Amino acid sequence: MNDLPNLDVIVVGGGIAGACMAGVLAREGLGVLVIEKEARFRDRIRGEGTWPWGVAEARTAGLGDLLDQVGLDLMGVVRYENGQPAETDWTVDPVDGVPLISFFHPQLQEAAFTWAASQGAITLRPAKAVAFSRNGQSCLTIERDGEMFEATARLVIGADGKHSMARRWTGGESLADPEHHRMGGVALTGATFDGTNDNYCWDAGEAVNWFSAGRELTRLYVIMQAHRLRETGVDRDFASILTYAGERMPPGALTGAEQAGPIGYFSSSDTWGTRIAGNGVVLIGDAAGSPDPCQGHGTSLIFHDIRRLRDWLRFAPDWDDATAAFAADRERAFAVIQAFDRWHDPFFENTPEAARQLEGHEKAKQADPTLGGFAWIERRGPDGLVADEAARRHYFGEDLA
Repeated sequence: MNDLPNLDVIVVGGGIAGACMAGVLAREGLGVLVIEKEARFRDRIRGEGTWPWGVAEARTAGLGDLLDQVGLDLMGVVRYENGQPAETDWTVDPVDGVPLISFFHPQLQEAAFTWAASQGAITLRPAKAVAFSRNGQSCLTIERDGEMFEATARLVIGADGKHSMARRWTGGESLADPEHHRMGGVALTGATFDGTNDNYCWDAGEAVNWFSAGRELTRLYVIMQAHRLRETGVDRDFASILTYAGERMPPGALTGAEQAGPIGYFSSSDTWGTRIAGNGVVLIGDAAGSPDPCQGHGTSLIFHDIRRLRDWLRFAPDWDDATAAFAADRERAFAVIQAFDRWHDPFFENTPEAARQLEGHEKAKQADPTLGGFAWIERRGPDGLVADEAARRHYFGEDLA
């Protein structure tokens, strides 16, 4: 393609992070190209809820109408025991009224990609970045329809997921925590339950999570260690998932359920890039750092990144300084969430030590319902939190007399 206009930004990856970032920057008057390798978005059993803190970030970035188009408002998180509601973990903060939003991931991807074009971004798909170079400007070699062409811009934004190749372009590398447990499941129709909340059940270090992911769609997740996946068979067929989950959900909730998507499971491991910005490239979303999906902060971090990077680029005359400042902000946020993820690893174990830690955590909640602010992380996000050893001890009640 030799007819590209002068570009300020090339975004690699046209999923939720890349498309929303491209649209937000194009709306600011920048010349933006976004490339996406998939011809259509598929159900990959991931990222279908955004905590209130992420919803607030999205709205501040001007993405509220997009979320309203495909999202459903959920008003709280409810824990079940023996098929009945046992405890409401939290409800929407009455002060700001910002809900948890759920959605069907491919639907939001498609809507975001279309929206980016409507804001003035140039969208190419299927197209793939095959090489990167830097000589005054950032240059990508792009493959489309079997042909190669080059595009240059002031900045390349890597939004190409947790297995990002753009991590190498910054001069960094990919790191990951060891796998501790796995999360996955299936989309289904025909389930009957209270669709106004995000619901879950704990059972001996394993969990079932279910919520409305669309007007007719339910997302059913199961969380357990890999050896238990093999023992239960919930990773192999739909009937096994229904049997396992149905014993932990309200009676009859899955009686009329029918499979509406693939079955899939993925590692709980946090993955991240060691250098978020450098060499005319900056990373956002899962490319910058992908947290444990069990805690659900992945899409919230996406909207955090979009809003913060937009603001840094908008107000800083030097984009190298802007991306460096964004990277420092992002690293602070991810460090808190990563530590929080690691704190929760023992909850997915059925051992005496895990039971002791869970008991200490429950005592800590009684002594301090805020848990030093970490009880509010889903609603208020990581800002202002420090996940140091003192915070960890407080979270598990180890500092109680």
